[in-house]
Amino acid sequence: MSAPMSFDIPAQQLASALERYGDATGREVLYSPALAQGRTSEAVKGSFEPETALQLLLAGTGLTARFLKDGSFVLAPAPEAVGPPEGSAAALARQYYGVVQARLRDALCRTNGARPGSYRVAALVWIAPSGAVARFERLGSAGTAELDRGIDSALRQFSVGAPVPLGFAQPVLIVVLPQASGVTMSCGATALPQAVGGVR
Repeated sequence: MSAPMSFDIPAQQLASALERYGDATGREVLYSPALAQGRTSEAVKGSFEPETALQLLLAGTGLTARFLKDGSFVLAPAPEAVGPPEGSAAALARQYYGVVQARLRDALCRTNGARPGSYRVAALVWIAPSGAVARFERLGSAGTAELDRGIDSALRQFSVGAPVPLGFAQPVLIVVLPQASGVTMSCGATALPQAVGGVR
């Protein structure tokens, strides 16, 4: 966790509150504008760790934040209060996430202008029972319109190639992070986008 900071963010439209939070903490937020539309933040006043302040700000919005290694975060719908899958169902879900990661890397590597390694992007992906992508929502820009078009094209063509396991939580939050400075990702290598997990 980070050191406590002083916050004074009144309750307001969520998009404005997230902007104030980002200005105060220097953290970048990735989210679809549709997620914030019509939602109001809670007031955050006092000294809090940035992670705690964000949880307070999002209270009652139906959204949750997933923090990334670089300190930025992605907003997604909060999961419903259901227990985690157990036994073989949990193992199947973990295995399926691994397949999603591998197939997504392949799709990005095959698409001109979308090769991973130099950009960061997050997306929510809904997978049809057949394993094809039913729909997706990119959360923010990867940096340029050309790169965004390439990523969107890869996501449209992306297929897991295996049926979705029963009870698999969707949508799946996908995060592609840049490689360390000076490291070029080999599309045949083991570095994978992160399928962070399903959100309901």
